[in-house]
Amino acid sequence: MKVLVTGASGLVGGDIADAFAAKGHEVIRLNGRKDLDLTDINGTIIRIVSENPDIIVHAAALKDVDEAERNPEYTFVNNSLATRNVALAARKADAAIVYISTDAVFSGEKGSPYHEYDQTGPINVYGFSKLAGENEIKSLCSRYYIIRTGLQFGLKGHPERNMALNLIRRWEKGEVVDAGIDQVCSNTYTHDLAEALVKISLSGAYGTYHVVNSGEASRYEFYKKLCVLAGFSEDLVNPVEAATIKFARRQRYSPLISLTYESLFHEKMPDWQNAAERFMEEYRRNKGEEK
Repeated sequence: MKVLVTGASGLVGGDIADAFAAKGHEVIRLNGRKDLDLTDINGTIIRIVSENPDIIVHAAALKDVDEAERNPEYTFVNNSLATRNVALAARKADAAIVYISTDAVFSGEKGSPYHEYDQTGPINVYGFSKLAGENEIKSLCSRYYIIRTGLQFGLKGHPERNMALNLIRRWEKGEVVDAGIDQVCSNTYTHDLAEALVKISLSGAYGTYHVVNSGEASRYEFYKKLCVLAGFSEDLVNPVEAATIKFARRQRYSPLISLTYESLFHEKMPDWQNAAERFMEEYRRNKGEEK
């Protein structure tokens, strides 16, 4: 199987590309704008069709929620229009498409975890732009997998924009990190997300999936867990109201349930605490290899 991955140098795309490659699939990695400007419709269609992929995983996106709020037009061009271009290319190449979406398509007002059949209702520009991308995929492609996920942590991507790595670096310096007590979500290890995504994309069971580590935690609970696992005092995590440290509105409660995935494969996603422990093991292995 030939798999093309956009955003393959990113936090999510990197693990997805590696997961497909580890299972023996041919992987074409588009690492960013330097490889292909996805906002250029003609260039995108020509390049993707020429690669003749069986599956396209569209992981590239603008993910900074506050930046999205400050620059809405730029965000919609990169998250919605670019997705439209990739969807048109997938249709022309007769390839299945996998689109990485987000819990930000929901309002966070339901009061219980969201499943795939809940009503969407984003409250910020980022969420609206990703929901628009979902709609482009649905309207243009017949063979699609929409994968919604939560707050992602892993080792891939640009080090300066990697949340978990930045936290560890700050704690190493003795810095205290503010963390929202009022932002509860599904914290998800990108390795687990990638492994589940490969299964889904080879299943032929097209549709929308929630793929997250099970359980839920606030940013404060998640950061504190990571801090302790990294060998630091939990006092280096300071609980605050998210509204006091963020520009864009955030959902107060947006955990997801992997309902369709677990029904299809008859297995439960690992819980987030176990995932955090495995992430730290991977982090330490990588640090050891660097020495």
